[in-house]
Amino acid sequence: MAENSGIETPVEGEGEEYDTYSEEVPSEYTTESPEVAEEYVPQPVAAGPAAGTGRRKQAIARVRIVPGTGNWTINGQSLDQYFPNKVHQQIVNEPFVLLGTEGQWDVIARIHGGGVTGQAGALRLGIARALQFSDIEHRPALKKAGFLTRDARVKERKKAGLKKARKAPQYSKR
Repeated sequence: MAENSGIETPVEGEGEEYDTYSEEVPSEYTTESPEVAEEYVPQPVAAGPAAGTGRRKQAIARVRIVPGTGNWTINGQSLDQYFPNKVHQQIVNEPFVLLGTEGQWDVIARIHGGGVTGQAGALRLGIARALQFSDIEHRPALKKAGFLTRDARVKERKKAGLKKARKAPQYSKR
């Protein structure tokens, strides 16, 4: 009855080939790599025009910078027309001021969504990314100033049972 149970018994001589190693095992192991790797030297990606995309809150800015005389075209308007507030103009111009390249680039940008402050922040991020793309040497200064960091703060959603995201209806004890 044990013969028909479907259980196979090992045949003598099978599996013995796996019991011994065919290759010799080295006596010493090391975690050190034998050769010193060459140091990575970043190369500039683009010599002329460069592009970058910036986002802030609900605003999205697609930016293209071209070596030129400092002309700004934002949605078909000049910088003074699109951002009449000097604070927003200053925010947008900060990457150029940091690198000392103001007036050396023409900026063409398409911005949509969000409000004025969000659009200015999105444009600044797009310009910083485009400057980094034009010359990799700009990256450390832009990174240190925080211009390459996407501000992740967005409006918190409204919750059920509350009037706004966190504001609760007036509590009545009785």
